[in-house]
Formats: sequence, C-alpha cells, structure tokens
Amino acid sequence: MSTPPRRASAVFVMPRRSTEWADAPAMWITAAGWAAAARDRYGAAWVVTPDAVATPETALGYTRHAAATPAARRGRSWIPTEARTAVKDALRWRAARRFRAPEGGPWTGTDVELVWQHHDLFHRGGEDLARGRGCPLVSYVHAPQVWEAAKWGVRRPGWGRALERFGEVPQLLRSDVVACVSDEVAAELARLGVDEHRILVSPMAVDAGRFDPAVSSADLRTELGVDGCTVIGWTGSFRRFHGLDGALDAFRIAHAQRPRLRLLLVGDGAERSRMTELATQLGVGDAVVFTGAVGHEEIPRYVRAMDIAVVVARADEDFHYSPLKMREYMAAAVPVVAPRLGEVPRVLTDGTDGLLYAAGDATGLAERLVRLDDDPALRERVGRAGLEVVLRTGTWAVQLDRLVTSAPFLEARARRSGDTGQ
Repeated sequence: MSTPPRRASAVFVMPRRSTEWADAPAMWITAAGWAAAARDRYGAAWVVTPDAVATPETALGYTRHAAATPAARRGRSWIPTEARTAVKDALRWRAARRFRAPEGGPWTGTDVELVWQHHDLFHRGGEDLARGRGCPLVSYVHAPQVWEAAKWGVRRPGWGRALERFGEVPQLLRSDVVACVSDEVAAELARLGVDEHRILVSPMAVDAGRFDPAVSSADLRTELGVDGCTVIGWTGSFRRFHGLDGALDAFRIAHAQRPRLRLLLVGDGAERSRMTELATQLGVGDAVVFTGAVGHEEIPRYVRAMDIAVVVARADEDFHYSPLKMREYMAAAVPVVAPRLGEVPRVLTDGTDGLLYAAGDATGLAERLVRLDDDPALRERVGRAGLEVVLRTGTWAVQLDRLVTSAPFLEARARRSGDTGQ
C-alpha cells in the first residue's frame, strides 16, 4: 500500500500578543493575508503569536481589539517620553526572549514550506522552527523600528544605535529572505548591512475576493445619510502621518464648488477628535461623516459605499510606506486619488488607473475630486483600470508567488533542506 503524501503548510510568526497592535491593524491584516494565500497554495497555514495559534480568519479578527483609551494616554503623559521609550524597549526585549514558535503544533506531520516572521525589536520567534524543519526563514519588514520611530520624533539618546545594532540587525542577517514593503525600506535595510541579493520588495496587498465591486452598499449609504451624494472616502487609523488635515482642507475647497460632496472618514485613532474639531472650524462639519472604529471584516462594505477614495500624506514627511488602503480601494474598483510620493507613482499611472497630485497640495487634490465628481464615466474607467492593476500585481497570492519563486528563497530552500538531510 502506497504511503499517502504528506501535507504541506506554512507558519507565520507574529511578535505581539493577539490583543496588541490594536492601533496598527495593518500588521494583523498583513499576517492574515499572507497566511490565507499560503493556505490556498499549500493546504494549511497558521499565524502564531505568544498567546495563540490561529487560522488566518482568527488573526484578521485581532483588528477588533480596542486600543488604549485617550484617558489612559493622558494618565501617562507626565512620564518623560525618553523614559517611556526605554521601558517599552526593555519590555520588548524581555517578551522576545521568552517567545519561540513551538516545534510541535497543528503543523506536526506536515512539510513546513516556509516560516515567516514579522520584524520587530529582538524578535526571532520563527528561527528555531525554520532551522528544525529545514525550510527558508523569511523576515517581513514594514520598516526598521529604530529608523521609523526616529522619523516620528521618538528619541533614543544614548542607546538608539546600540538598539539598532543588537536589537534589529542580527535577526535580519539570520533570515534567508528579507521582504519589505517599499524601495525606500529596502535602501535602509541595505544600509543596515542586509545583503541586497536577499532583499525582496514585497508591497502591501489585498484579498481581492473580500472587496468584490459587484456587491452593493446601497443600504449602508442610506444608513450613513449620503444617498444622492458623491461620497469621497478614506479609511485608516487617524494618525498624524496620514495628513488628514490636508484632506479636510481639500474637501472644504471642493465642497464649496460641489455642495453634493460628502466626506466619509472610516476609523478611529488619536487624531480623530482633532479632525472632528477641524471639520467644524472649516465649515464642513455637516458634510463629513466620522464612523468611528470599524472591524476590518466590515471595511469592504464601507469602501464599496464610496464613489471616490483618497490617499493622503504630509508633504514634509518621507514616505516609505506601502498604503494598504490604496489596494483595498482598487480591489473595490473605486477610483483612487493619491499623492505623487514614494511607491504611489510606481503603482498608479496618472489619468489611467488613478489620479495623482502633489503631496500637501490641497488645491490640487480638490481639483481632482471635482473632476471625478463631474465625470462619472471617468470614475468608472479609472476604477476598473485600478482593479485590473491590483488583480495583476497587488494580491497576497501574487506576493506569495513572487516570494517562493525568488532566487534567494529557492537557494535557501535547497541549502536548508540539504543541511537537515531532507
């Protein structure tokens, strides 16, 4: 009797507990997206955290956890920022020392094809499992932590360089492939000493099936009170670097010309109360809808309720991100207006599958919103072209395929399987 073939699988290791990173849902969306694509490819995949082993769907649900309340933030405000940062770094070191993906788990009895770990300070939770299973170890980097925090004004006087050297670089150098979200992050990884041959630019992506443009959101538009209006939409976590004040200023200009416009802002975060006040100050408070926190499983409905979607960024900030929201808008066939900054012009062609404007130019953004409001055929054409682009280049399955067919991945698979005699 022939032996049945062993199942294949993949393991995705996250550095934080399932209740953490509530103010950064893109981290969980990323892990869940990669894991779902790997399950489709191999048959099984799990997301491992210090407190759980989860299916992709369960990991996506971690975006629902509430973030710390504004009151809690105010209660800590008397502590110097540098002191809070030092304590957080020490806690990350302690937590990382204790966490390794277990050798035994639901993947027992399967051929683990890859172990993927999300980059974080001191995090090496997937290394032992990858070594023991003789499969490639992939580190996925949204941004090097010390470098990005410095951009946000987080100071680590006296220990920043040491933290970078001993808390970030070692696990990157031990990885077979270092996948990152943009060319800008890739350049920083090379500066840190990562071999450029092992760096793979792997931008944020989308589960296109969840954002099916054929599904109607007419009921939601009625619920939101925007029937008969042209809805300009944005989704996100209301953080300073998003530059939402610029979006509100642009909306003020556009709304003065086209009073039927409505602005739908989906999400919550530290900047929400300030944006609510700013909308009132600009005289457009009655035309802006703030939804508050929305679980990511509901985001497709809200995106499909939009006629136009925007990506915004601050003109004075280096743009090293890969906007998850942009791919979600595109997957729903909603026309995108985005800044000509960072990776955006590498993804979108102005006037074909998106409209681009200069970051920080509220008048330029407003002009493009008015143009799309005036031309439904243009909205349809740009939205459909954007959908074609994202299906061809921007799904999690596409990114997984690029990873597992890349030269460094194939080389690592051959080398590691040889090391273990598999």
